Amino acid sequence: MASDQIEIDGILIEILRKPIKNMHLRIYPPDGRVRVSAPLRLSLNNILQQLHMKKEWLHKERARMQARPTPPEPQMQTGEKHYFLGDAYTLHIETSAIRTPIILTNDKIILSTKPHASTHEKESSLNKWYQTQMQSIVPPLIKKWQPIMGVCVSDWGCRTMKTRWGSCNIRSKRICLNLVLVKKPPLCLEYVLVHEMVHLLEASHNARFYQLMTHFMPDWKTHQKQLSSLGIQNM
Repeated sequence: MASDQIEIDGILIEILRKPIKNMHLRIYPPDGRVRVSAPLRLSLNNILQQLHMKKEWLHKERARMQARPTPPEPQMQTGEKHYFLGDAYTLHIETSAIRTPIILTNDKIILSTKPHASTHEKESSLNKWYQTQMQSIVPPLIKKWQPIMGVCVSDWGCRTMKTRWGSCNIRSKRICLNLVLVKKPPLCLEYVLVHEMVHLLEASHNARFYQLMTHFMPDWKTHQKQLSSLGIQNM
């Protein structure tokens, strides 16, 4: 893939050439970095024309993104708020020489750690618990949607991603979801999964893609808006 950089109205934009049919424009948090994925045969003049038409929207979206407060880094201390499936829980750290499973109560996440465990070690333990929860939540959703959509997901995984909710490898039919989704409301997670599964029917974000989204999940825009308002690192 070839890449280049241009500047439009004071905005630095990265152009990435790919073997795709349509041009895609993305803005990445937290600073509003802009990237364009463009078809190999699309001329630079054509790309520039389309970007100039969107420069007001780019300024507006970048300003909105940059105005978002940056969430503080977790200190993994008792009393902190952490999220699971859209609900807030108070973290409670217990010291123990024997590591025990994380316990979720009505209002607490109880994490048992060895004495003098570092912040990184405690955060790693919590993330492993989040991964375990994803492994129990996602497969039934895939099983639910496959016959509805007439597709087959060969494999899936989850990891922390800074700028994307999910991705889909069309050739291998493998879906990857952002681990942060386990902190969001359940329908937001399901929306992202359906979004990635629709890519097995339509690779591009074109009119057909959004028609399929509306067909399978008529209220997908509501979930998209909620997810956008929450932000990838806001919970």
